[in-house]
Amino acid sequence: MCAIVGIVHFDRRPVAESELVTMRDVMVNRGPEHGGQWLGGHAALGHRRLRIIDLSPLGNQPMTNEDSTVWVTFNGEIYNFQSLRKELEAKGHQFRSHSDTEVIVHGFEEWGEGVVGRMDGMFAIGIWDTRRDTLLLATDRFGKKPLYYSQHGATVRFASDSKAFWSLPGAALTVNHAAIDCYLHHLAVTTDHTIYNEVSKLPPSHFKVFERDPSGGVRAREVRYWQPNFHDKINVTEAEALERIDAALKEAVRKRMIADVPLGAFLSGGVDSSLVVAMMSQLSSKPVKTFSIGFEEQDFSELEYSDAVAARYQTEHQQIRLQPDVLEILPSLVWEYGEPFADSSAIPTYYVSKAAKEFVTVALTGDGGDELFGGYDIARASFYAMRYDAFMPGFVRGPLEDWLFAAERSGLAQKLKTLATHASPDPARRHGYSMAFNQRQREALYTDSFRASLGAHRPWHIYERHATAMVELNLLDQNLYYVLMARLSNDYLVKVDVASMKVALELRSPFLDTDLCALSSSLDPLLKVRGGVQKYLPKKLAERYLPWEVIYRPKKGFSLPLKHWLRTDLAPVLHRLLPDGNLVKAGWFQKAEIQRLITEHTSGAAQHTHRLWSLLWLELWHRIFVERSMTGRESLRG
Repeated sequence: MCAIVGIVHFDRRPVAESELVTMRDVMVNRGPEHGGQWLGGHAALGHRRLRIIDLSPLGNQPMTNEDSTVWVTFNGEIYNFQSLRKELEAKGHQFRSHSDTEVIVHGFEEWGEGVVGRMDGMFAIGIWDTRRDTLLLATDRFGKKPLYYSQHGATVRFASDSKAFWSLPGAALTVNHAAIDCYLHHLAVTTDHTIYNEVSKLPPSHFKVFERDPSGGVRAREVRYWQPNFHDKINVTEAEALERIDAALKEAVRKRMIADVPLGAFLSGGVDSSLVVAMMSQLSSKPVKTFSIGFEEQDFSELEYSDAVAARYQTEHQQIRLQPDVLEILPSLVWEYGEPFADSSAIPTYYVSKAAKEFVTVALTGDGGDELFGGYDIARASFYAMRYDAFMPGFVRGPLEDWLFAAERSGLAQKLKTLATHASPDPARRHGYSMAFNQRQREALYTDSFRASLGAHRPWHIYERHATAMVELNLLDQNLYYVLMARLSNDYLVKVDVASMKVALELRSPFLDTDLCALSSSLDPLLKVRGGVQKYLPKKLAERYLPWEVIYRPKKGFSLPLKHWLRTDLAPVLHRLLPDGNLVKAGWFQKAEIQRLITEHTSGAAQHTHRLWSLLWLELWHRIFVERSMTGRESLRG
């Protein structure tokens, strides 16, 4: 697990070493154990290393082949590197190390761009081919590892973190207003944008090739090399499906237990992480090290369930009870994420990562189980929508939805509105669901000039990238597809990657396995949400491994008592920073609307938790990265 960086001047100007080192070392948290670089005239690669496989200097990067014609900088893990190595050795390739990185080097020699699709893992990769003067960038299938790039004239830069571009002296970066619109809708900046107009993200399951054109400029092509297949279904019984899932998940866990450093697992007490721990325990000759986190506020704690799993499998269990000091930690998290990011579960994810890092360097998680097997409300809503479509005529459903969407609702009407949103056949309504600011609320927040700068932008454009792949899928499979391929990479994987990398801990997700995803996608969606039961199949599988009370209980999630904090400890911070803050001074947002949100929430007259949290994070982001009046090391006290 590492950080990567590269600079190529396709007009053949030499790269300045100081520029490469500046970009590389602002990402030191991601790879604190070694800083490597290669300068090849007009091309240069850099690397920050966290040693996981082959701890010797032979595993350092950037890494090259025998004649120094191919150079690689790589962040992540290749889980099938051993089988790929055997295949390459049979073709005559000679290996100098035992690292998975060297498989990429020789794989590119043998298969060129085809090496990307052969790799099963999590990765962001930069490959420089000196023979052809080409740069290849690639991301893994689900987007577990981030990769940012910029192209300015004949120069291409790439890095694992947006801060690498921001760190350059005289960086002329401008704020992308469309990204802010996305952020306030999704709580994160989606892969179709970055917070800077001059920087882009390479989407999951893509590679991009840059090469010099005859005029001395740069030409590029982007290729999507993989997507899940939800169209071709297999005909299996429930029992057969469970056997296949059991075998595929065990194999996914086994592959992710390969490491030359101490390894453990996050154990939330939910079905997914508990299944991973159960299978690790069966595969390991030693007790598994497990880590759980809870809160003093009992409503937000699931420790009793994680304790039950730890006891059954006799793990070496570490339990952390939190009373987070949000006033101290928030600025440093804003700094670490680089882009605005308002998913509040980043805080407990950071704390459990910090606790685990004292004992292990790698931890397995249950991430991806909800996405593969229908674990969210949107799956259940889709199931029932497919049912009531059969008996509710359109002339009844249409007016009912119009009434629900017409204004703010409360109580039962709000619950029905949420259900109708997830299940609506209208993509704009379905994707218009927001945990923070919906379209009407953003319109009330924005100034006229900010609204005008957005033009026709709408923040659910991210889903349009996948529209072709979802043609002819039923509503349930459509929603399972976009949760897996859009929501996952835009929020949940960003949260986990940055929070864990803040403390240099590598997290691995067995559920996000290529073969397991292929199996899940091939199953009838009505089997995955059978009878309206979310995540039906993993729960049935868990009956073989877990206590009954762990499986069949209400899901609480990895959340925080934010509503309470924003009315107590954080209330003075809201009043001090937001009404006359940078977001208002920049001419983006209406002071009166911000003041209304604060007053209503802190008085208890209304609940604006996610809206105020997203505004507070954005204000701190602006002070750190635009105004540069904060460093991210300050406290919010006083």
